[in-house]
Amino acid sequence: DGYEFGAYSTVTSVDTKDGHFDDYIKDLKKVWRRALEMQKKDGHVLSYRIYANVDQRQNEPDLWLFVEHKSAGSAYDLPFDYWEKQAEELWGSMEKGQEANVDRGELRTIMSTVLLREVKFD
Repeated sequence: DGYEFGAYSTVTSVDTKDGHFDDYIKDLKKVWRRALEMQKKDGHVLSYRIYANVDQRQNEPDLWLFVEHKSAGSAYDLPFDYWEKQAEELWGSMEKGQEANVDRGELRTIMSTVLLREVKFD
């Protein structure tokens, strides 16, 4: 057929609230990066990247967060206790992690998250 399927990636589009772009980037560096490094170490995430929209048009996001997963299961089907353990390491408890996520809402709005699969030509 001339192509094959590759890795799965989640792509999240983010609109930062006025005046909070730098605050959100700092938050990503502090928490998001640490969480993904933990997932990389555990073999669930292959890579991650952030892209800023340099020529933003109306209703487009400020940022795209890309996470390349080992498999679709690594993106969606990890057991709850895995996430609970990670939350304990990052925030001290799942409840505190959920509170931090609510607070993060003051910095940004998640516009969408999609699961994509790479297509590679032979």
